[in-house]
Amino acid sequence: MIVIRDQQLRLLVLANLIRQLQEQGTDASAPDGFTERQIAELQALSSSELVQLAEMTEPRVAIQIDAGSLEHGLRQVDYLNKRSRQLEHFIRHGATSNMLTKLFKISSADVTLKRRLFAGTSPLLRRPAMPAHSVREQIQKRWFEIRKGKEREPVRAEDYEQLHHAFPPHTYATLWAVVHEFDNE
Repeated sequence: MIVIRDQQLRLLVLANLIRQLQEQGTDASAPDGFTERQIAELQALSSSELVQLAEMTEPRVAIQIDAGSLEHGLRQVDYLNKRSRQLEHFIRHGATSNMLTKLFKISSADVTLKRRLFAGTSPLLRRPAMPAHSVREQIQKRWFEIRKGKEREPVRAEDYEQLHHAFPPHTYATLWAVVHEFDNE
């Protein structure tokens, strides 16, 4: 439990408590640790009395953070930051809009905004030149190695990152074109 000593934060917490109690109405039971009389007196305070109460050291105002949900939130933040860095990496290394919308499940409008954000560093967007036939075969071979045993799973951005790591001179657009070279035949 974290004790709040700052008077403004105490005022904010107490005012929020009163607002929540008023929204619940008279039908709701008292929150844990509160008596009905305390709730009635708290709701009856004027603004100046509420300020006075917040300035006092008693009552002790504290918050408690649920450790399990905090852990979940921290994992979500980490995941979102990783995905953001990954998206930036793909844009900076010439991924197509189609590729970005499919791998990252973002709208074409979001792709446009992200491209503008990284405009000075991403390669020109044009149809990728296909590498020599022997290089295309190597790319296809590596792709099949990456996807081996994962045929039923959806393709992930990480799969393309592995492929790009093996062929760094090529843009993601080129790698995408080679991987999907025979899709429509």
